[in-house]
Amino acid sequence: DASPHEQTDVPAPPSPHGQNDASTHEPSSANTTRNSSQVEEINWEEEIQFDPGKRRSIDEYHPNQRDMVRRKYLANDPCQPRTADFEVTEICGKDRRFVREWFDEFGSWLEYSESKRKAYCFCCFLFRPRKKKEAGYDAFVANGWSSWNKKYILKEHVGDINSAHNQAKRDCDALLKQKQHIYVALNNQSNVERNAYYTRLNASIDVTRVLLKQGLPFRGHDESDESLNKGNFEEFHAYTAEQNPEVRKVVAHNAPGNNQLTSSKIQKDIVECFAKEILHSVLREIGNDVFSLLADESRDVAGKEQMAVVLRYVGKCGSAIETLVGLTHVKETTSKYLKSAIDDLFAEYKLSFKQVRGQGYDGASNMRGEFNGLQSLIMRENSTSYYVHCFAHQLQLVVVAVVRKHKCIGNFFDMISVLLNVVSGSSKRKDMIQDKHKEQVCEALGCGLLKSGTGLNQELALQRPGDTRWSSHYKTLKSLIDMFRTVVKVLEYVEEEDRDDTNRRQACGLLVYFQSFDFVFYLQLMSTILIITNTLSLALQRKNQDIVNAINCVNSTKASLNDLRRNGWESVLHEAYVFCDKHAISKLQMEDQYVNPKKPRQKTGITNRHHYEVDCFNDVIDWLLQQLDNRFNEKNSELLVCSAALSPNESFHDFNLEHLMSLAKLYPKDFDDGELRDLRHHLHLYIADVRADDRFSGLSNICELSQKMVETRKHIVYPLVYRLLKLALVLPVATATVERSFSAMRIVKTYLRNRLGDDTLKYELICYVEKSEMRKVTNDAVIDRFQAMKKRRKSF
Repeated sequence: DASPHEQTDVPAPPSPHGQNDASTHEPSSANTTRNSSQVEEINWEEEIQFDPGKRRSIDEYHPNQRDMVRRKYLANDPCQPRTADFEVTEICGKDRRFVREWFDEFGSWLEYSESKRKAYCFCCFLFRPRKKKEAGYDAFVANGWSSWNKKYILKEHVGDINSAHNQAKRDCDALLKQKQHIYVALNNQSNVERNAYYTRLNASIDVTRVLLKQGLPFRGHDESDESLNKGNFEEFHAYTAEQNPEVRKVVAHNAPGNNQLTSSKIQKDIVECFAKEILHSVLREIGNDVFSLLADESRDVAGKEQMAVVLRYVGKCGSAIETLVGLTHVKETTSKYLKSAIDDLFAEYKLSFKQVRGQGYDGASNMRGEFNGLQSLIMRENSTSYYVHCFAHQLQLVVVAVVRKHKCIGNFFDMISVLLNVVSGSSKRKDMIQDKHKEQVCEALGCGLLKSGTGLNQELALQRPGDTRWSSHYKTLKSLIDMFRTVVKVLEYVEEEDRDDTNRRQACGLLVYFQSFDFVFYLQLMSTILIITNTLSLALQRKNQDIVNAINCVNSTKASLNDLRRNGWESVLHEAYVFCDKHAISKLQMEDQYVNPKKPRQKTGITNRHHYEVDCFNDVIDWLLQQLDNRFNEKNSELLVCSAALSPNESFHDFNLEHLMSLAKLYPKDFDDGELRDLRHHLHLYIADVRADDRFSGLSNICELSQKMVETRKHIVYPLVYRLLKLALVLPVATATVERSFSAMRIVKTYLRNRLGDDTLKYELICYVEKSEMRKVTNDAVIDRFQAMKKRRKSF
């Protein structure tokens, strides 16, 4: 049946070489029943195998499906794993193996199966029928070829111009040329019809581009002609037709009812084309180069566990780039299942674990486990895919550890949590906070205590802190300091007017605690500490952050905390006194005897200064520094110590030849013995060159160094040094890009769109997250891919 807007399924045409599949191919008896019965649905994600040793024969498919299967394989290109470790086999007393240069010599038909360790012919697999088994059918289609000592067989397989191989190759070319197909000729399209079809398709692509960019839903609840809201796609398409006379003409008057190019199938096809163009651009830039893998899992709004996969690589301009390349629905979160899902993704994108040089995950045991975690499973395939625990997660865990370990700080944040439950427990109290704060801001502006300007004095709200939300504790305390007077007034109102006894009691206890010096001191202390750590948190979340600069940021943060411990006591105490004076809170004299609130009659034998400075201030900072040392223990590893020698700071002050040579030795697959000898010589020339070049002065991190090397073409002069630099650049710092992808997933797949399919979600999310790459995708590129996906009514 035809869809409401375009019939996409057309009867199976004859094969491009002039004969029908059913007559030229001799199906096995096992498939006779299948061929005569209804065409079965195919799960393309599982059916199309990249490895030629795992594929089903074309003859096993229904005749009406064979051309579609061939198109899917032709869209994926042949399997040519150039980075694979080709197995060595002893033949006639000599070690022989497949030669990767054969891929270039024999072109796009030669394939290699990593599972079978044999070579195959891509064209013959697609179009050689079983009954024509001459000229190497068994060797290059059925069983595979592995006579590595007989290269001449490859040339014999190609044969003369009329050989079976060349006929199969011509059939492949003909299948992709839709103008030559009989069903296209039967339509006998005119130039006017072709132009009208092209205009309608462009209009649908333009509407899809806008919706993808904004993360908006496509379909409407009611898309009938009588509906007043047919959904975003239909409404935007109608608006485009109203504004563009050319589109209006071909849509309203000349378009057949089943060729409007606005059906849900067409929408999904266009979305898929956009996403695959983005992925094609990314994978083309990566090529056979190295990259790092970042992954995490999270549930979507429908409760499905989704794993996001991000690749970190060095672009052509020399900058570190992190790109979302996949979102996979995982039914289990075990390390083996996640590894299997990544295997499938890499096979689809023709990537190899041999290219992985780094892994970045959170601290979950299924990800970072040393024996059975995901990182260990990948390292078994590639020992140089080094794991780095997400720095931003570690920093958040440092804050949480301090909160849980120090009783007074833990009690302080517990009271903050109770405050949020009481004050933000109803919309009425939320509105009261905003109204009272607005009144105070207007009063302060009238008195000249505040300045007005763009972006100043915005509406504030108390944000609830979370263990997994970076910087959330800092934002909570910052809002509390700014809105303290408003919060106190709301608590007084709750204590007097609220009908709930529990809320009144909690408000009464909060008022007592908030009017104490303890609260004021811990508020100032933690806000001061979190200001320092928040700067580090924001720095770690940058997409182009490199591992060397991240370590420097951690060291700078530790230095700031050490300085705060030595010289910051008086400053924190002064800020606490100022806050007390501003809000009429009783101050404590530091030389008076400290009174324990829980045991007021018991003599403590210490002064207030000793308690707040030694037992609180020093203890909290000491524990924080200790946790930073424990969590960021990667800085002590050989990998990161050696990477620091690449830093261009202070005219390459940290340059160390032996450290860089040790770094290169950690990657034996990237530097063989001869290249290691050359690298030492290159490093001597490189450091003398860049120190004398003014263009390299003032660089602050290795990312800037890499970009400058590409800009000055020194990456060509010193290729081994640049290769070493790229290995340091691809090491992951944080999984912030993965976390942002999950935030975007909740925008794309909302409560009202909870039935969005996994493939559609993946494609829409890639387009929404990678907006910069999507802007580079032209309509013509989408049209070309759209036309090649399946049989279309019109061709260009």
